[in-house]
Amino acid sequence: MKHKYRSLIIVIFLLFLTINAIPSVLGKSRQSYLTSFILDCELKNSGFSNAVDGELSLEATAYALDILKKYNINPQEVETLQTNLENRVKKMFDDDEVDLYNLYFLMKSIDILEHSIDSGLSNRIYKFLNDTEQITGGFSFSNTSDSANIASTYYVIQLYSLINETIENIPFHKSWVLSCNNTDGGYGGEPSSTSNYLTTCFTVFILDDDRFGDIYDLVDFNNTLTYIKAFYVDNSADLDNYGGYLPDELAEYALLSSTYYCAKSISILDDSQLNTGDTVKWVLSRQNYKDGGFAENTDGYQEIESSVISCFYAFETLRIFNSLSKLNVEIWMVEFNYWILTVVLGSIGFGIALLIFLWKRRRI
Repeated sequence: MKHKYRSLIIVIFLLFLTINAIPSVLGKSRQSYLTSFILDCELKNSGFSNAVDGELSLEATAYALDILKKYNINPQEVETLQTNLENRVKKMFDDDEVDLYNLYFLMKSIDILEHSIDSGLSNRIYKFLNDTEQITGGFSFSNTSDSANIASTYYVIQLYSLINETIENIPFHKSWVLSCNNTDGGYGGEPSSTSNYLTTCFTVFILDDDRFGDIYDLVDFNNTLTYIKAFYVDNSADLDNYGGYLPDELAEYALLSSTYYCAKSISILDDSQLNTGDTVKWVLSRQNYKDGGFAENTDGYQEIESSVISCFYAFETLRIFNSLSKLNVEIWMVEFNYWILTVVLGSIGFGIALLIFLWKRRRI
């Protein structure tokens, strides 16, 4: 009799383990959700859209390729994509419609794919960059403009690196960048303009470049650090924002974009001033359970939409904090599918049949 009861208990226990183990075995990690979302945004041979079923975005393409490379995931037909991206650059110059912002992300994508462009095209890019140089210092967004900006200067500097060319007159341009400083510690887009977090962060990135000297060459290092830190939300009662960084003093929500730029700048200036645990927790909370991507917060009842660009900012912020391992954690519930239903019902049916069989044998 004891043997029969022991068999019954073992069967019930095994049935319990089987049913409860299924979600763990079939669960998905944060990383899997993230890469699945990005791959859903792929436009074969062209690049990536910023959202599922969206149009091509050159910025999203660069960001998507960067994340996928981390996980050794290749886009479809890599060689065709490389050729198409290079052709887009050529068309910009052939049509005389060069957009600095788009040029940067095209060249960034080409660099991530480890593709070498034609030397003639590289020379055309080099000439364009030189033509954006301003006599007052800095670089403009186009070769027909006479207005330099911190943002355009940053992108031009990055493009020089992407085509492996040197920058002339660095001390002159560095002096212009520093002239955009304000007494609050921040930097404006140009001299005498109001400070904002983004141009201040671009300034930090420029000064952190070995070609431009030293980060301590900032007009007031400590004041700049204080300025950027002021965007941090340290109110633990503010559940939507605690741990993130606001894009401006009056903003209602912290953004993944502003959090990335501010966190990266602070990590360059003094990483001991970062609030690692709270910021990482806030970033992870922005992963969207609907599609696995990351999304910025929105006002009211507006539907939260994931985007590749938001995914990049989240991913890079976690990288800053050496917390990419957090993406290996399984989250949410296993998505429903008929295979899971069949296994569960089959297990239950088998257990019930076995119990009836043992019960009948006990009566014999």
